[in-house]
Amino acid sequence: MKRFIVLLTICCLSFTTVNADDDVKVVISTSKSTNYVLYPAITGVFLKLDTRDGTIQAIVPSNPKKNRVLNAEPLALDKKPGRFEMYPTDSSWVWVLFDSETGNLWNVNWNAKSIVLSKIPVTEAAY
Repeated sequence: MKRFIVLLTICCLSFTTVNADDDVKVVISTSKSTNYVLYPAITGVFLKLDTRDGTIQAIVPSNPKKNRVLNAEPLALDKKPGRFEMYPTDSSWVWVLFDSETGNLWNVNWNAKSIVLSKIPVTEAAY
């Protein structure tokens, strides 16, 4: 009976350890009719993307005074919903902003004080 209890305890502890180490999952909307998407950046901070023009805000629900606009300049004027998407990188401070119409890419360093957006040069492969 003692072995059973010890085994059961070890199993329970291993399951709780696995669940405690889970990373935050980024869910990217598959609906192209979405005007806004909210991305979890780090615990307690979200990035709000306007998918029509590429403008981005950092949102801190627990402390609204820390909210700030990251990119106020629209990157597109046609206001087509779902045009812009963001993807995480290996750093929680840097994301990739993607224009699905033109294929342009930008690094979004939301921790930066001045230059938040920097265009990623992409060269087309010759076939």
